[in-house]
Amino acid sequence: MTPEIEVGEESAVEEDRLGELRDGTPVFVHRVRPRDRAGIEAFVARISEDSIELRFTTPARPEAVSREILGPPGAEGRLSLLMETIEERPRIVANGEYVRYPRDPGRAEVAFLVADDFQGRGASTLLLYDLARWARAAGIRWFTAVVAAENVAMRDVFLRAGFPYRVVCDGPTLLVELNIGEAVGRRADPAGTWIGGIVPFA
Repeated sequence: MTPEIEVGEESAVEEDRLGELRDGTPVFVHRVRPRDRAGIEAFVARISEDSIELRFTTPARPEAVSREILGPPGAEGRLSLLMETIEERPRIVANGEYVRYPRDPGRAEVAFLVADDFQGRGASTLLLYDLARWARAAGIRWFTAVVAAENVAMRDVFLRAGFPYRVVCDGPTLLVELNIGEAVGRRADPAGTWIGGIVPFA
């Protein structure tokens, strides 16, 4: 089930929380912790090279991906979240993070990596809403994302999340900008215009 966020909502940020994917699968979302290293490495090892290349827009070695997810300890302006299954042997199935721009503290770059067998089930959307709540609490009002033009699924996550957006095409990549300062409560139609009178910038 897609989380419903009412217009004007400013939810309290929770350190850890339970969530539910579109197909009803329960999941647990929490900040990355040093003790998650082994779980992150196992998560990355199961992801296809194609999925990793779409995330980073270039090939990347598994150890480099794991380091990226863990990040430097105590890094300022960065938040990395993990999504785990809720079962006897939980496993990490998705990661979402934002990194604030040092020279523009009201903006942050956001990115996601999802296990192949969990793609298309709403994991990125759920993490996007969680990251937006954290970001608003930190004074961030805009998310940006660099998306490979061929990565239609990730593009649709951003454009259908309900945030006002702008998309700039730059050859093989798209620059997506989301105004997360406005809590969402509207849904995009398949043509890309917004129900509720909001029209995306071309």
